[in-house]
Amino acid sequence: MQCDRSEELSDELSQVESGASELQHQAFTRAIAGENSDEGSSAERAAAKEEDVENEPDSQSVRLRRTESKLSRVVTGFFSDRMQNERKKLLGKFLLNHLLLGMLIMAVFSLYWGAMYKRSSHLHKVHVLAVIQDDGGNGGNGGSTSGVAAAIPQLLERVPGTWHVYNASSFQQRYGVAADEVDDKIHQLVHKQKYWMSLNVKPNATNALVESVRRGSAPAFNSTQYFEVFYESGRDPTNMKSTILPLMLQLEALHQNYHATVYLPAVLQNASQTMAQAASNVAQAGRMVYGQIDNRPFSDYVLLGPLQVGLIYCILLTFFQLALFGPIHGQLGQRLKPLHMLLYRYIIAFVNYFFLSLFFCLVSLAFQVDYTKTFGRGGFMVAWMSSWLLMAAVGGANENMITLVMSVAPQFLGFWMIFWVVLNISPSFYPMDLTNNFYRYGYMTPIYNGVMIFRVIFLDLYRGELGRNYGILCAWVVVNMALFPFVMKFFVHQKKKEAMKAAAVRNGS
Repeated sequence: MQCDRSEELSDELSQVESGASELQHQAFTRAIAGENSDEGSSAERAAAKEEDVENEPDSQSVRLRRTESKLSRVVTGFFSDRMQNERKKLLGKFLLNHLLLGMLIMAVFSLYWGAMYKRSSHLHKVHVLAVIQDDGGNGGNGGSTSGVAAAIPQLLERVPGTWHVYNASSFQQRYGVAADEVDDKIHQLVHKQKYWMSLNVKPNATNALVESVRRGSAPAFNSTQYFEVFYESGRDPTNMKSTILPLMLQLEALHQNYHATVYLPAVLQNASQTMAQAASNVAQAGRMVYGQIDNRPFSDYVLLGPLQVGLIYCILLTFFQLALFGPIHGQLGQRLKPLHMLLYRYIIAFVNYFFLSLFFCLVSLAFQVDYTKTFGRGGFMVAWMSSWLLMAAVGGANENMITLVMSVAPQFLGFWMIFWVVLNISPSFYPMDLTNNFYRYGYMTPIYNGVMIFRVIFLDLYRGELGRNYGILCAWVVVNMALFPFVMKFFVHQKKKEAMKAAAVRNGS
């Protein structure tokens, strides 16, 4: 009976080997092993199990390949029907982004363009001093009104600007100075930036002119010795000679024309000698040219770096240091206590500004900029500490605003940087007197006060406003430090909300 059963199983086994799968073959093999003997059953089962284990990776790889084939990304053309939703999203994003960029350009760039718009319409805010010390003498057409400078008040009506005209006595009374102190007082008023420039007509100008044409032996009349224009081009290196000094040159041209066509012919009619006897002096007397004194000249154009464009880089450097230290700030923020994190951010920011300002000043030193003009050997240290304070002022505002923008809408970070740069430079690179009154907000901006400080350091301008300039920078630092804890609290709150929202989405899926 057992023999017959073995023969039947043997026939079935041969059929399985010819047409069945490997898995069925293993099942039949285990069945045969179970029927043939009890002693070999355990060995056969172990062998079959090993074969299953060996075959299992193959079956898993097959399943993985099938899964990958199902999840493989389907690529298609841009104008495919499958891309219809994506094209709509792209169009909406395109329109929105360009609308925002257009608004940024029109709103923010207009600040800078506006600072240069219709400058001639603001020339009335340029105050100029004119002191006529010459009283006309006892020559000319007779009387004090016939002096060589007598026509200046009338000529000034045709020149833009606000001209403050005094004769010798009224000026002495107005400023409480003696006759021999008038010249120094005029220089002092211009240096203290009460006036942009001055015209000083020296005493005895008319007598010198009349004598030169009456007597051939008299010295030739030199108008530059009696008509003195005093100004400081360092007060505004790019605008003084291009916009403000031309007002005086316009007056000079009008005076020259009046002198040659009206005044000098009248003087010559009263001359006692013939023109041939004093021909040389007469020719010299026909020139009416003002002498110019630039009390604080601007001649080193390398200074435009630290005085203008370099200050834009100060703003950008404070942004770069924050971007470079951002990752480590984030890591430490997860481990430090709030108070310790706050102190860390304060300290690391000031240390960064300390070294950045040093490198900034070293660039000017490398190009042989003179730091000793105002403060002697300590000039470099004064410039370094001033740069440090300036970077702390603009950098603190950057840290606060960048933190806020990153917590709400990181994609608009560039908008803030452009706005902050333009807001600072628009009232700083052009004189307030040549811009709309709107730009007076510049008195409170960090860059404007930085420009004023560096002009004193590099050009030895009037120091009387330094206290206000440094005070405003310190105020920016204090306000930024006071606001930073609230900004950080808002940032942490926003990040927690985002994390909770992301967790809810994961749990829902």
